[in-house]
Amino acid sequence: MMVELNAKALGEEVKRLRKLNKLSQTQLADGICTQATISGIEAGRGYPSVDILYIISIRLKVTLEYLYKILLNDAEDYIKETEELLEDLMKQKNYKEAYEICQSERKQGNRNLGYKFEQLIAWVHIVSGYYLQKYDYRIAIKELENLLDDDHPLFGQDFIDFRIQNSIAIIYAENSLFQKSLRQYKKILSYQEFLKQQHKFQIKLHYNISKLFFLQKEYIRSLEHADSGIALTKQKEDISMAGQLYFQRGECLEELDEDLDAVKEAYKKSLFIFELLGNEQYAAMVKEQKRDIFSSM
Repeated sequence: MMVELNAKALGEEVKRLRKLNKLSQTQLADGICTQATISGIEAGRGYPSVDILYIISIRLKVTLEYLYKILLNDAEDYIKETEELLEDLMKQKNYKEAYEICQSERKQGNRNLGYKFEQLIAWVHIVSGYYLQKYDYRIAIKELENLLDDDHPLFGQDFIDFRIQNSIAIIYAENSLFQKSLRQYKKILSYQEFLKQQHKFQIKLHYNISKLFFLQKEYIRSLEHADSGIALTKQKEDISMAGQLYFQRGECLEELDEDLDAVKEAYKKSLFIFELLGNEQYAAMVKEQKRDIFSSM
């Protein structure tokens, strides 16, 4: 996706940041250039030199690189970096920082960064806000559903549409609306062509559905999805979710009163994978919750 940004876009951003920092054109220009130069930059009538742009960036509390990306039509890097940052924060469950970044992005108005980028920002903003208890699950689900526009020409052509649906399913499950959650998961599973291209997401789906059935005490169906997820991790040689899946398998086997050796084996594999990946938090959880089983080995 190419986004056309130029001197006009740079000028609009400088103007926005200047107002955000409560500076007049004269104050921003002080000791750097003339007020007329700032006026010309904001109007998109010229390209400032590197030294002027550098000092302007300091006064506007952004990096020179940030302003250059806009000036040099390099918005794609900005989009990619923002997406990666938000993904890391959501994985770490750092909802506060993710929410604040999205708040800032949404306040900046339409910078023509594309429909999918705006959809991503809105999704993270809603989900992080929900976990920060800024609004309840009903509002979160309604807002997420509003982001899904089946009639939009780009619907279904990007991962974000399915992540939004996955979030809806998770929120339903967290609020004990298990049948609604299951219906949402079944809808996602119906997109077979998409799932073939997104094995990580497919593995996570099996894990989430396994947890959902476990909460409903449907342990056989929960075990089926845990095993499907494990099979896919082996097929795709991707162990990123294998620790969680083996732990889920162990819990299902426990509830079904299966052979103790099989239960122990599942938890041993779970612990091994968490330690291999350096996931100390999950490894400690397995040791703590299954202390009695490990002590009997």
